[in-house]
Amino acid sequence: MVSNKQSKFIKSLKIKKYRSKEMCFLAEGRKNVLEGLANGLKVKYLLATSEFVKDNKQDLSIVESQLIECTNTELTDLGTFTTNNDCLAVFEIPVINQPLDHSQHIVLLDGVSDPGNLGTIIRTMDWFGFNQLICSKDTTDFYNPKVINATMGSFARMHVNYANIVDTIKDSPMEAYGADLNGTPLDQWKAVKPTMLVMGSESHGLSREVHDVLSGRVTIPKVGATESLNVAIATGILCHHMRFNLS
Repeated sequence: MVSNKQSKFIKSLKIKKYRSKEMCFLAEGRKNVLEGLANGLKVKYLLATSEFVKDNKQDLSIVESQLIECTNTELTDLGTFTTNNDCLAVFEIPVINQPLDHSQHIVLLDGVSDPGNLGTIIRTMDWFGFNQLICSKDTTDFYNPKVINATMGSFARMHVNYANIVDTIKDSPMEAYGADLNGTPLDQWKAVKPTMLVMGSESHGLSREVHDVLSGRVTIPKVGATESLNVAIATGILCHHMRFNLS
């Protein structure tokens, strides 16, 4: 049974200032929770229905002392899902101390504010085998429940840092290419060596400060009549291109 103190704590993690204070975040649903456990994230609490516990005894054996059985009504009340028949975990936010691996492509986000887009970008990066993401300070919080939900478990494999994008580009030996409507057409650009890909905000694109430190710009040619391409979709197209070095 979930105590009032635990309930209050869990609900507080829907708000960024409490996530930052407690260094914990929520993961909801079978996929997100099991991926978090499989990738070694530390668990403070794991709430689950008796059916979920029965079906996942082996996976849950490592967190038996943190496990609290509860009803789906309690899970739904504590989390953000409309209905939750499985589980909810409170994971500790990991401290990432490892330096950037400049032998692999890196994605940078400049002011991406929509949680759904950030979650989809993370899931897409994971699909193409990219796990290094640098976010500007005004990019939405990686541990926002809407972001975590949209990743479908990919959050557990991502190395994410929040930093000054301009300084990150300047301090890196890698070339940095930004997605821009006035850039080199994609079919004329090839990432022949590890590259930084910089994606701008949904409404304003790349900031002027970031533009000034780029090695170049690349665009996805438009055929239809729409004015813009969703940033998550654009990131997916560019990641595919970079991974397979298309010409």
